[in-house]
Amino acid sequence: MKQKLFIFLGLTLLAGSLQAQSPVLVEDELAVVYYMPKTQVAITVEYDQVQVAPGPFYQYAQRYLNTDNVVLEAQTYYELTNMHIYTQAVADHERAYKVHAQRDVEAQLLSLTADGLLYGYNVGPATVVSQATEENTVAKPMEEVLMPLLEEQMIASSIAKMAEGAARQIYHIREMRLNILTGDVEHVPADGQAMQLVLNELNQREQALTELFVGRKQVTHLSKTLYYTPSDAPHPAMIARFSKFGGVVDTEDLSGEPIHMNVVATKQSLHSNHAVEDKKALQPSEIYYNLPGQAAISIRYKNITKTISCPVAQYGVAIPLAKDLFVKHKPTIYFNTQTGNITSIQK
Repeated sequence: MKQKLFIFLGLTLLAGSLQAQSPVLVEDELAVVYYMPKTQVAITVEYDQVQVAPGPFYQYAQRYLNTDNVVLEAQTYYELTNMHIYTQAVADHERAYKVHAQRDVEAQLLSLTADGLLYGYNVGPATVVSQATEENTVAKPMEEVLMPLLEEQMIASSIAKMAEGAARQIYHIREMRLNILTGDVEHVPADGQAMQLVLNELNQREQALTELFVGRKQVTHLSKTLYYTPSDAPHPAMIARFSKFGGVVDTEDLSGEPIHMNVVATKQSLHSNHAVEDKKALQPSEIYYNLPGQAAISIRYKNITKTISCPVAQYGVAIPLAKDLFVKHKPTIYFNTQTGNITSIQK
């Protein structure tokens, strides 16, 4: 149900719907509402788009270059090269909390991030940490290249004559390169840098001519980031497929091999040694921190496996700070916006 959330002393006016298990807000209630973080896993898949095209003289490659390793038809295919895992935090709207105005805890001293995560108490504005998000890189079409032939070859009467002329150019370049390296030329390049420039130019020229026989290959490096939120769902789970014909594709596309994710969770509980139910503790305040759980997260595609161990906020429990902490002092408290845990308390 939509309700207006009025934030105390000039904080941003919020409007939204809270889940049934979230604190219930009544109309015109003055309170600061904040959310616990939820850990989101991002998987970046790096892959190459490989485009190959036959050269116009592929039929003469064996005759003039003594090779049959040639491209016979144009095709495009994809190769997965690497995968990476990292985590980021988003607001968990199912775990919302509120701090009332005119209570022991001064609500105006709370600092929230732009998406409502608790950053600190009695501190300055939250430091904005940008989350880098990668989108699917746009694949490049193979560029057309003019044949690097001289006028003599271009006006030849047949393809066979053009191929013969191109082969002569290749042999000439090879001979010229050998003469430069052995010093058997009339004008030797002035220094090592000049010689390298000349050799690079000869190599590029030979490569362009050789591609007329063996074919051309163009590789475009691509990446796509998949997002997954760990939950109580059974694992391992298929998050995508990788296809030789389409790169990263949906799980329903049977042209690809599956990319699996496995999550081994260690959930936190109130009976943990870290979340002590201290009988001597004073009454709880309205400020809660999160004691996160842990998880080992792995992704697998064929023989490529990547694994990380990290805290997972939604596997944790919310614990209130003691109200006594705020009675005589205005402590400075910093919270970890990635996990919801306390970073530091200074009285």
